Amino acid sequence: MSYVIVIIGTVFVLLSKPALADVEGGVAAFIQGEYEAAYTELQPYAQQGDPEAQFFIGRMHANGTPVPQSDPEAVRWYLLSAEQGFILAQDSLGSMYFNGYGIPQNYRKAATWWRKAAEQGHPNAQTKLGNMYQKGIGLEEDDTEAAKWFEMAAEQGSVEAQQNLGLLYASGQGVAQDYVSAFVWWTEASARGGKMAKGNLRLLIPRMSEAEISEGRLRIDKRRQQSH
Repeated sequence: MSYVIVIIGTVFVLLSKPALADVEGGVAAFIQGEYEAAYTELQPYAQQGDPEAQFFIGRMHANGTPVPQSDPEAVRWYLLSAEQGFILAQDSLGSMYFNGYGIPQNYRKAATWWRKAAEQGHPNAQTKLGNMYQKGIGLEEDDTEAAKWFEMAAEQGSVEAQQNLGLLYASGQGVAQDYVSAFVWWTEASARGGKMAKGNLRLLIPRMSEAEISEGRLRIDKRRQQSH
């Protein structure tokens, strides 16, 4: 479900070149759940090398709609698309490598593909790359790098990144300890349904001065005004 949300919100603005009209029709059919029509429309363009069509054919193989579910086939199509720079395919390929779906698990390759998508601005990839740096999975542990990627994703509204960034600020890992920044990011995450952030705020607020809380609220108000 999370992938579908990302697709709906970003696919039409993330293309490196205009899609052919029939590719757009196939994508629209996919989003509407008309998978047979989507596959029929997109398969010829995928075979011809269109990266967007290749990605969605890969997604249909991953989901098993309308074709039989096949992670190896999904990986094959994702790779063809990702190698052409298609951001959603790069993000998905990172997930396949990280989880070992359809391909041997390889954290370094997961990081490589997530980095490519992250550098293009994909918030999920930025968050996952931050997680790998924070936990030292496939990459050398580096809280400073983790904070950098979390902040990029947090600015785009990633709840997971906002929660993680708040934790780094609260503990002073990778960034200077700053309760106000932790308060800001956990408040933003909490407003988007982040349960961890809500719990952390309850623990953080008693440690903050009234001046810090006021500053945090002012920063939140300013952020929200700028987003409108």
